[in-house]
Amino acid sequence: MDHQYSIINQCLQLLKQSDMPTIKKLRVEIQLIQMKRLLLNDSLTSDLARNGCGDDVFEGLLSQMRRICGGRHEGEALTDLMERIGGMLNVLGGDHAH
Repeated sequence: MDHQYSIINQCLQLLKQSDMPTIKKLRVEIQLIQMKRLLLNDSLTSDLARNGCGDDVFEGLLSQMRRICGGRHEGEALTDLMERIGGMLNVLGGDHAH
């Protein structure tokens, strides 16, 4: 879990440095913070890998954040990111994600 938490922190740092429009930045930030909150839930830690939200999924999120925060945050790229985070929230939080 520490590695995954660290990846989310890196994503948040990238987001802060991005020139993405503020409202979009806030939406992504809220989702990432929600993910951090779910990761801190002790009952999840043993289930993460089994539920399909392992380190590789978080690494993929980080590389997607790097691309988008590097200037490709228009149109579908940002929509894809939001959908990816939403899917991860569903896996991590089940019915509590919404």
